[in-house]
Amino acid sequence: MEICLKAIQDATRDIAEVMREGSKWEGFGKKHDAANESGDHQETVDVVADNIMSAALDKCDVVGAYASEEKKDITDKANRGSLFVAFDPLDGSQNIAVNITTGMIFGIWNRPETSLGGRGLIAAGYAIFGAATQLIVCRKNVRGAEILTLHGGEFHSVKQNHIIPSKGKVYACNEGLQSTWVVEHSRKFAEQNRGKSVRWMACMVSDAHRILMDGGSFLLPADKKNKRGKLRLLYEAYPMAFVFEQCGGVASFEDHSPILDHPFPSDNLHLKVPVFLSSPTEAAVYSKL
Repeated sequence: MEICLKAIQDATRDIAEVMREGSKWEGFGKKHDAANESGDHQETVDVVADNIMSAALDKCDVVGAYASEEKKDITDKANRGSLFVAFDPLDGSQNIAVNITTGMIFGIWNRPETSLGGRGLIAAGYAIFGAATQLIVCRKNVRGAEILTLHGGEFHSVKQNHIIPSKGKVYACNEGLQSTWVVEHSRKFAEQNRGKSVRWMACMVSDAHRILMDGGSFLLPADKKNKRGKLRLLYEAYPMAFVFEQCGGVASFEDHSPILDHPFPSDNLHLKVPVFLSSPTEAAVYSKL
């Protein structure tokens, strides 16, 4: 697994370089001609990031197959690699044109990945491309997250076993769409949080990262336009849920069932779901609504 994590580190470093050198890329941050398999319009840099991550996993012998949010199907390398990786190569790419934080999300399973769903994850994490490039990595049977910072072309561990605070002073949701949310207790939860500071960057990585570091809650519910939710189970919800649970937090759907208990979406790799991530205190409030 550590060999796979090193390949992901190398790809993250190269994506970060693309982000820094973006002004040299024609059409950087602009719409690509196609939509990805999740139905989102692709930015040109989405495709570049996907190519970088795919190339890194192609070269990694311990990886037997991988799935990208930008592709329709699983890529099976037809080798003896024992690991499966799912990833979103560039989360929040719509923020690039205005120079706001973006990220990358990944999850790692032993094969066959379909047997245990989210509970089969052996590692997961995300990269955040902001003032500094950081990787947050969680491993099965290791409580808390490792935080690594990119410096001098390599990632260096700066903190071990990070645990989410038991409660926070902020919450992350798009309150402007509250009237369109289809689940009443999600609307009530947002109303009860008024008086706290709300933070929303429209990038799961940056919004969830703040909550993981400082405590609070993240909510992206189903709405009238996205009746089954907006985040992809395989590429976004599973890995983030793993991270939050390993760090002492809670990760559930709007019906309060754990995200990691959901079966692997073999029939729909791009299945979208509603997501709630939080500190324990906020989770207790949400579960009672």
